Amino acid sequence: MAKVLENIKIDNNYYLLKTDLKMDVLPGQFFMLRAWGNYPTLSRPISIYDASNTLEFLYEVVGEGTKILSQLKVGDELKVEGPYGNSFKTKDIKEISLVGGGVGVAPFYYLIKKLKEENENIDIDFYIGERENQEIENAFLDLDVNLKIKKGGFITDILEFDKKLIYTCGPDIMMKNITKLAQENNCEVYVSLDKRMGCGVGACLSCTCKTKDGNKRSCKEGPIFKGGDIIE
Repeated sequence: MAKVLENIKIDNNYYLLKTDLKMDVLPGQFFMLRAWGNYPTLSRPISIYDASNTLEFLYEVVGEGTKILSQLKVGDELKVEGPYGNSFKTKDIKEISLVGGGVGVAPFYYLIKKLKEENENIDIDFYIGERENQEIENAFLDLDVNLKIKKGGFITDILEFDKKLIYTCGPDIMMKNITKLAQENNCEVYVSLDKRMGCGVGACLSCTCKTKDGNKRSCKEGPIFKGGDIIE
């Protein structure tokens, strides 16, 4: 069990949940969070926002489970299982573009920290796509990156392809379009899938996706895949 240190509303339905847990995790991994009894039936898969000191999670209230999470107070307990899934490559990178849409920005805070720790003088462009009335970027302002924000519309309208490595997380249609454009511009792209996950350990198969190498479980073989390997 973990204890809540902070549970801060940062923008509209977005919250930053800080727990007292400390452990080694990799950027791009996720945990299964639960702060209730029998209902809702399933725990909620939440990406790691930061793990530099304690485990922190950036999440959006979209249903009953995350609504319960948003009501947690300092000192409350919750069940935190993980880390699960694979991770982003962070070593031997000179330049990279990171593209997050909505709550898909969550994994990039810890990822950016790791990229900077492991690559001296790395050049990072960080694109955030959000609705007109949102300010999700407030959770990333302390990072030394080239921050580029698109409010409303499509993030691809401002996305440049001068950097030949792209990591992206967000709505499926956004990642599909980014993958297509990246391939046209000779860029390598990796996507972090946001699938509904029931167990987090690959047993229930609810997060299965189709790839060029057959069906894969987003929670086990993913959530990160090479963009061109995903088949609708």
